[in-house]
Amino acid sequence: MSKIYEALQNIQLEKKAGGALTASPMPPPFAVGGEAGLGLEDEMLGLYKVIETLLPHQKSRVIQFIGAREGEGTSTVVREFARVSAQLIGHPVLLLDADRHCPSLDRFFDLQEKVGWLDTLRSGGPSGSAVHRVGESKLFVSPGCNSAVSTPEVFNSRFENLCQDFRGEFDLILIDSAPMVLSPDGLAIASRVDGIVLVVEAEKTRWQVVKTLRDSIARVGGNILGVVLNKRRYYIPQSIYQHL
Repeated sequence: MSKIYEALQNIQLEKKAGGALTASPMPPPFAVGGEAGLGLEDEMLGLYKVIETLLPHQKSRVIQFIGAREGEGTSTVVREFARVSAQLIGHPVLLLDADRHCPSLDRFFDLQEKVGWLDTLRSGGPSGSAVHRVGESKLFVSPGCNSAVSTPEVFNSRFENLCQDFRGEFDLILIDSAPMVLSPDGLAIASRVDGIVLVVEAEKTRWQVVKTLRDSIARVGGNILGVVLNKRRYYIPQSIYQHL
């Protein structure tokens, strides 16, 4: 059984029981290819299956990925989940960069000077102009902007309308959010998406910090689907962990 699946199942049970937050680990490497790549893809496929199970009646799903602090690896996790969903499952996927403090998708996918989704909201331009295809794949990217200026008006009905436009074109709209410690934008988005995946760095992020993030999201009405425990360190060979 996928370790991500177990983590997501755990948090669903805890939401019903009112218990403390726990999570099962996922393997640390995110490089594609070889045994590490196959392990990663299995984990991402498991994550996709759980999201599909928890949101069974929606053809198109808007999912937010967010961490409590910098360095959790949120952007890496959501990028790989987007890639696997588009490449192996074959669904059209849109990856949206909502981290205005440190946007990374434009650099990673070489989208400099491309129109982003914030640009279309501010200008009233067509939403399609902010969507850029990655090669010949079914993965599409919408970059953000690098700005310290808060734009709370962006996360109102105009943001919902934008997502509604995207729903007509994509099976998955994945949002890469800034860490809660850096920006309130993630909380502003939380109540407007179908589900939220928390990304936690193993052995670094204290459980109290994760609990604060979970409670903050719950207060604004966000639907937490589960937790990905990232960057786990293996102190014995990884093959042994698979038999524990």
